[in-house]
Amino acid sequence: MVACGGGARDANAPTAQPVTSTAQMSVGDPGKHGENILKNGQFAEGTMLPWTTNFDSPAAGKAEIQNEELCLFITAAGKNTYDVLLRQRPVTIKRHRAYTIRFKAHSTAPTRIRPNVAFVSPMLQEVWSSVVSVSSKPEIYSAPFKYTERVTSDAELVLHFGGALATTTPFTLCVDDVSIEDPDYIAPDAQAGPPLPRIRVNQVGYLPPFAKRATLKDAKPAPLAWKLMDGSGTAVASGKTRVFGEDRDAGEFVHIIDFSSYRQPGTGYALNVGDAASPPFAIGDSIYSELKKDAVRFFYHQRSGVAIQMPYAGQEQWARPAGHLGDKSVRCAEGTGCNYSLDVSGGWYDAGDHGKYVVNAGFTVWTLLNLYERKLLLARLPADVGDGTLDIPESGNGTSDLLDEVRWEVEWMMKMQVPEGQKLAGMAHHKVHDSDWTAIPVAPHEDSMERALRPPSTAATLNLAAVGAQCARVWRTVDPAFAHKCLTSAERAYRAALAHPQMFTRGDDMKGGGSYADGDVADELYWAQIELFITTGQPQYLEAARRSPYFLKVPHNAGGGNCSMSWNNIAALGTLSLAVVPSKLASGDLAQARRAIVAAADRYVADSRKHGYLVPLDSIAGRYPWGSNSLVLNNGIILGLAYDLSKKPAYLVGVMDVMDYLLGRNPLSKSYVSGYGTNPLMNPHHRFFARQLSAEYPPPPPGIVAGGPNSSLEDQAAKNAGLGGCAPQQCYFDNIQSYSTNEVAINWNAPLAWVAAYLDEKAKAPTRRAPTSAP
Repeated sequence: MVACGGGARDANAPTAQPVTSTAQMSVGDPGKHGENILKNGQFAEGTMLPWTTNFDSPAAGKAEIQNEELCLFITAAGKNTYDVLLRQRPVTIKRHRAYTIRFKAHSTAPTRIRPNVAFVSPMLQEVWSSVVSVSSKPEIYSAPFKYTERVTSDAELVLHFGGALATTTPFTLCVDDVSIEDPDYIAPDAQAGPPLPRIRVNQVGYLPPFAKRATLKDAKPAPLAWKLMDGSGTAVASGKTRVFGEDRDAGEFVHIIDFSSYRQPGTGYALNVGDAASPPFAIGDSIYSELKKDAVRFFYHQRSGVAIQMPYAGQEQWARPAGHLGDKSVRCAEGTGCNYSLDVSGGWYDAGDHGKYVVNAGFTVWTLLNLYERKLLLARLPADVGDGTLDIPESGNGTSDLLDEVRWEVEWMMKMQVPEGQKLAGMAHHKVHDSDWTAIPVAPHEDSMERALRPPSTAATLNLAAVGAQCARVWRTVDPAFAHKCLTSAERAYRAALAHPQMFTRGDDMKGGGSYADGDVADELYWAQIELFITTGQPQYLEAARRSPYFLKVPHNAGGGNCSMSWNNIAALGTLSLAVVPSKLASGDLAQARRAIVAAADRYVADSRKHGYLVPLDSIAGRYPWGSNSLVLNNGIILGLAYDLSKKPAYLVGVMDVMDYLLGRNPLSKSYVSGYGTNPLMNPHHRFFARQLSAEYPPPPPGIVAGGPNSSLEDQAAKNAGLGGCAPQQCYFDNIQSYSTNEVAINWNAPLAWVAAYLDEKAKAPTRRAPTSAP
């Protein structure tokens, strides 16, 4: 059930713009006049989205789906026709196109409906309307519509029910089969192809002793019988679904299938409900054994300044010459106030472009080093992150492969520091990238565009201070000389940041690379102070951190979503480090830091229970932000650490829910990870992994996660795919041009590596209590 209300009247009211077409609607079925350009006009799946309703005070009521109709229970009709309405926006109306507007309606009391079409920008301009009388008899109403003026914005279809349209209250009004039919309409790519399986599962598999849950898309309101079939087609388990109902973030009416009690390892399993079947999956202890490695090997593929070679590349198609050798001497960009050149070679390419950014590097390095520190200090499994575990060029040198890979980035970060003798000595340059955006596809070694250092920033400098401190303690016994170098760089950076506390990157500095602008560095400052305190034990860092509003806290509003950490909100990193790494922190403060982690985990467990796909991420105002998959994964880190600290089963189940969602238990039945599952990521926004555009370039190697659903749909490819008005979890397009939903990034793959390694560890623990569900 969905109860709606409280919208802004100005958004609903017609403007003073003249109505250009007023029509008399016919009653009766006129026959089909083309394909429906609207979404979910039949409400057959038990959900309203992308339709929205509004009851604007003094109007009152609620709306819900009943018997595959959208029914409004109107207890007060308000003063204006638009006080009660049903809307779909955006709708694409094309000039000179002959449309047919049609809907079916009936009411428990005589009433009227005022349908209208309006363009929404720059001002609401109504261009078509009608008024029809509705009775208890279901009738079909239709009328032709053509717009002949120049189209400058998206449109909307709105049905008004309020004010003088109603003759009495209360009453119930139901609509169905709402359409704008276009004889020339062809469904875009994102809607084409075979239908998705209605049973959504983790397409890689499930761990034998732990929770195993799937989601069924079905509008039936009663539990349904399910069967678990093994690889030979034999039913090995059965039961009844649990009706969840409407999952608004998914835009679907769903059931949950829980088959946790079945533990027999094997491959080729599938779930059946009637004639619906899930993709195949495995049950086994090793389902994450390769993924945890591939997720880290991604960073080898992203290395700058060195050839990617066999056998480390995995296949010949992923080998390539070294890129951007000119980074050994890069000058400051014109007009930035410095006139020197720096050797900024090495490091990782940040994402699908060839830029390198200190702020994103900092968050990424912390995540991977936290994985390492947790393995040593909480799990006590150093062999899991030992030498020879990743098959990279440094394997066999006696040092952890994970540390070898991370060092490639840490060395580069220190190269971005302004040298002594310069005006801003100790500060870190924010980024280095091409002078303009390069074409797609283009391999790193094919990119000949001039590159430049962008100005230093306080945010980048504090990232360097924090990571340098973390590096110093991690390498203290591994490579003391490197550890000393890291700490020296960190302390220089911290002093410089205090001297220049408000050097911010401009938000419009986006020619050739992302801005990564951040105008609030209180979180970075707290993080740096904590890492320096843990590493050095010096009380002045702790005293400074105590003055921070973030002290011993774990926020839950990072990244534009309900998440604890993102590249521009990293305060939680300091608190998490305190909880994991022994330090001189008082025992009471340590307990408070750990309670903050558990409290955040409680929030994410509660969020997962709001959704039929059990994902521990709640939308904000019905929207998912850019990189939503990374927020899901970062919440998985919080849940994992909470389980380490408390052993509460719900937290471990929550970590599994994270991976289930990423690997296929989602409304698109999509594995967002390349090379894993039956419907994996295929066409990431990446300049080298560009097989979709040219056979001369390779597809992605396994183990890369896409940014995922993004309600804002900033790229034209996603818009052209017909995703406008999508439910939050469906705002995704697996296309190389969809940079806003399908890019890859180092700070997204790092938590994938963390979570995969965590679950692989739990699967193979010699002793374990096996949580099978969240209590």
